[in-house]
Amino acid sequence: MHNTLGPGWNEWDYHRGMIDALAARGHPVKSHERKDLIHQGIAVDRFELDLLVDDVIVLERKHIKEDFHPAHFTQIINYLKCWNIRLGLLINFGQDQLRYKRVPFSDVDSLVEYTGCWPEIPLVEKEIIERAIFGVLAGVAYGYGADVFKKLLTAELGFMKVDTVELSINPAYGLMQFEKRVVDALAYGSKSLVAVSACSSATDLSYLKTYMKQSGRPYGILVSLDKSKIRLRGVV
Repeated sequence: MHNTLGPGWNEWDYHRGMIDALAARGHPVKSHERKDLIHQGIAVDRFELDLLVDDVIVLERKHIKEDFHPAHFTQIINYLKCWNIRLGLLINFGQDQLRYKRVPFSDVDSLVEYTGCWPEIPLVEKEIIERAIFGVLAGVAYGYGADVFKKLLTAELGFMKVDTVELSINPAYGLMQFEKRVVDALAYGSKSLVAVSACSSATDLSYLKTYMKQSGRPYGILVSLDKSKIRLRGVV
């Protein structure tokens, strides 16, 4: 199909072309199927995949001039996890030649590892996050990206009757105070923040420290999602 159409057209053209090409070869295709991710009775997110072929392969098509981004892999793994499918294909029609990546998925027995200043976090506040993490793992297991995991964690904390606030800060510099900003961290308890990261990133750690300093909260927990484990990093 790519050899015939070539690059440079609307994504919807390639989408319809894929459906026609697969159907001509006898493969049943579901287009733009939607599914809610449910945790503790709450729809925390809604996914819409491009194509589901034979009920066993998720096809996610792109039309971009550059290579696949990490976010594209996170996106398709979210779909594989939610639909309980083991194989996905990322396909890019936007370059001179068709590019594709095979994306397999299997559940892992996630391990929780404690790092940083974890012993210095107040007992009650770190136990809250531990219980919430294990509640998420018990409910939907492991495999979602950082944005989705944050929503799952928020839903679990709500189920636990823990008040959380999406933090807004007026950043200050000397005598200057800037407009209020919503930051990528949740405030809970009286002194703590929690943030979720896709990996053990020094940048994400520095962001959390900035938010702690500007909000006057002395304790933070960075939840880092690696391929086979969750790292809970205490930050003071």
